[in-house]
Amino acid sequence: MFVPGGIPGERVRVEIVEERRGHARAELLEILRPAPERVEPAYPQLIDSGCQWQHIAYPAQLTWKAHIVRQLLVRIGKQPDALVHPTIGMPANIPPWHYRNYAVFTVGMAGEIGFKYTESHDVQDLEECGLLHPALDQVYQLVRRKLIDYFGDTLGQMLQSVTIRGAIGAVSNAATGIAPNAVKAVPTLLTLNARPGSMMENPHQLAQELMTIAPGIVGVIIERVGGRYGRVFVGQEFLTDAVLGRRFRISADSFFQVNPIQTSVLVEQAMNALEPQRHEIVLDGYSGVGLFSTFLASQCSRVIAVESQPSAVMDARAGCALNNQNNITALEGTLERILNQLHYRRERIDIALVDPPRTGCHPKALQALQTMAPRAICYVSCDPSTLARDIATLCSGGRYRLVSAQPVDMFPQTYHIESVALLVRVGKW
Repeated sequence: MFVPGGIPGERVRVEIVEERRGHARAELLEILRPAPERVEPAYPQLIDSGCQWQHIAYPAQLTWKAHIVRQLLVRIGKQPDALVHPTIGMPANIPPWHYRNYAVFTVGMAGEIGFKYTESHDVQDLEECGLLHPALDQVYQLVRRKLIDYFGDTLGQMLQSVTIRGAIGAVSNAATGIAPNAVKAVPTLLTLNARPGSMMENPHQLAQELMTIAPGIVGVIIERVGGRYGRVFVGQEFLTDAVLGRRFRISADSFFQVNPIQTSVLVEQAMNALEPQRHEIVLDGYSGVGLFSTFLASQCSRVIAVESQPSAVMDARAGCALNNQNNITALEGTLERILNQLHYRRERIDIALVDPPRTGCHPKALQALQTMAPRAICYVSCDPSTLARDIATLCSGGRYRLVSAQPVDMFPQTYHIESVALLVRVGKW
């Protein structure tokens, strides 16, 4: 039985709201005997719109995340002896809040600005955000007030969402966790998505005014403006961020990890798992702006980076210049198509790293990986269910075996789990 807001081991009074074959869902009515790890939520307004686990003490969150990964690897991944290491959490000297460099706020039809409720299309109006870096939270509060004043009662009819992205690593030592929350201004991109069919008057003026309302804003983009404007921007259309001393260009619509402190940990875990050799050719699948490619390239002969989003491929190529690297080939296309092309040309891949979206790897990409047969595969996952599913596929027929999985807590206070799993080829075939 799933009881949102509960903790295993508690005695509670609930009302069953949904029953399905094999499981049920219930609403928590009363806590009769709380668990020792229950704590008072720091931001109760976020419980129903993203921070589902904030009632659980942070050390217990880490324990449960490792437990969930192992359960799924056993049940779905068919790995009864799966080795799952303890979850690596945020540094002890940094509270597990205000860690995000990126957030998308929905604008409701009544003009609310915030996050959608977990099981609803309704928008929870938020005056502040406990997940955003403090400097970015300040930007959000100023932008929110500006938009309410600018549009008045028409806000909900004009805008669909507001996105804030900051380059925290560019101005703080996020790799070691030295005072990232003390930074007062972060280079920030602001993106407004106009509601389809809306006709915004003078979007350039709005963009210009938004550029000046908070320190750190370097670019404002307004998408789908309508009329003769399709897209309006003032200032920069990308940020330059840094991780472990390497620089990355990040366009407004490119994916980049949202927790800069833990991104450094994620990179280190992936590199330690793969142990690339100087003579090896490495595949970086679902490579984004080249986060892993950049670090792999310094330890191997060549990196083939594959990404389907055009802006991210352009960012990856720009990153090669930023880091003075000439052994990364950034290719645009689906992983399954590029892998089949490489196989047709009889090119080799010695090791592979894949970092797919929550949906996991495309089945044809997994099949192509098995055909290419790299000696090791590092699977970076943001969803343990699809990780387990894909590991079951890769290990089918005894071709690969799972060595271990390392959860890394990229999303404190939530049930989302990032993991780094290592698979190695069994024999030569």
